[in-house]
Amino acid sequence: MTTTKLEALHMIAVDAANNLPRDLGDGLVLRFATPADAEALAQFNGRIHGAERPDKFDSMVAAWTRDFCSESHPTCGPSNVTLVEDTRTGQVVSSMCLIPQTWTYAGIPFGVGRPEAVGTDPNYRRRGLIRMQFEVLHAKSSAMGHLVQGITGIPWYYRQFGYEYALDLVGGRITYWESIPALKEGETEPYRLRPMTSLTLKDDLPFVKALYEQDCARSLVACPRPDWLWQCYFSWYSPDSFERRPFYIIERADGKAVGYLVTDREMWDDMFMVDELVVAAGQSLRAAVPSVLRALRPLAQAQAAARKVSLKSLYWRVGREHAVFDAVPEVVPQSRLPYGWYIRVADVPAFLRHIAPALEARLAHSPMAGHTGEIKINEYRGGFKMVWDKGELITAEPWQHVIDQRDDNAGFPPLVFLQLLFGRASIMELRTFYPDCWASDEATVLLGVLFPKASSCVIPVG
Repeated sequence: MTTTKLEALHMIAVDAANNLPRDLGDGLVLRFATPADAEALAQFNGRIHGAERPDKFDSMVAAWTRDFCSESHPTCGPSNVTLVEDTRTGQVVSSMCLIPQTWTYAGIPFGVGRPEAVGTDPNYRRRGLIRMQFEVLHAKSSAMGHLVQGITGIPWYYRQFGYEYALDLVGGRITYWESIPALKEGETEPYRLRPMTSLTLKDDLPFVKALYEQDCARSLVACPRPDWLWQCYFSWYSPDSFERRPFYIIERADGKAVGYLVTDREMWDDMFMVDELVVAAGQSLRAAVPSVLRALRPLAQAQAAARKVSLKSLYWRVGREHAVFDAVPEVVPQSRLPYGWYIRVADVPAFLRHIAPALEARLAHSPMAGHTGEIKINEYRGGFKMVWDKGELITAEPWQHVIDQRDDNAGFPPLVFLQLLFGRASIMELRTFYPDCWASDEATVLLGVLFPKASSCVIPVG
């Protein structure tokens, strides 16, 4: 009986789990967390990830940790949390977690494993503790059927574990408070903000959910929100966690809902942040935004006072492209470049086969409609090929370039193809950035058709 790749990956994950706890020597043991570890992990993560804060502790990270370590967490739980314990002291000295979720690529759902809360006590670093935990959680993620892993974090670090910056991470524009237009004398506020709460969720959710889905459509890659996730935002996530973000309904003066927005409980560089802003079709953003800004200002001042920071500006953390930037350009004068999602795709051909309907649709509406042929991608230490027949992707499979034979059609340094795949850069931009990225004339056209540059603004499950 033939063992499928998915079954093989499941066996790897089971083997990884069965090999834990693992004695690492020097009193260190790698194991999965239990519910009893939740508070120790909360204190560890609050300290490790709050080292740059004035009090050297991040209470919102601690609360978030308690949430994802809970057996009732909707996707994570202690069985997806690894830790290294120093048995001589009983202390947690390294840890990370995996938060399973579903994203979409051009509307096609795919499984994602999101490693998070990666940290090691400074006294225990440079021992490979994080690498060992990645190996375990990557195997678990693959066994769950995830085609992709995605993580946010410090520069360069996660490249060591097979990740590449392949998606924008937030980015947007800045509004300075002094640029907000004041109401004219005698004028009444045409729009207002109303907090969205668990008590209003039943009535508000159909409206807001439809707007969120509308907003996801502007992104090549997006993270859908099923009903259970909406419930988490309002009734499950800890009130002290940064995942419990404030939602507001934008209403006209007569009480009619015309949109919603979400603010962030964190502040970066003395900036108050807006993470989501969507209005209904037919509603003028230009008309609503001045009222929204005037309503946000006291909320921002209160948040800054509570966090004991100065308040300088508002950051529209909604991606490079958003309708608000076109609607009120005079109050969003400064761009803030996005950072990047680290993305890992262990089996690129499998992902290409999964998104074949999107690729075939792009091809069908291009100058290469009905294309037949194969394209071989050389990644120098490996590669893959796609075979097309009359516009249909027949197969995508691993392929190895033979040295001294001109049998390839395009070349990318290892992992760089992911930037093209997820739309962060075009084929011509990559050929400009990387001297060892190249393509034949036909391959350049085909890759440009299959993988056009496209923006994404992913709001993940936390």
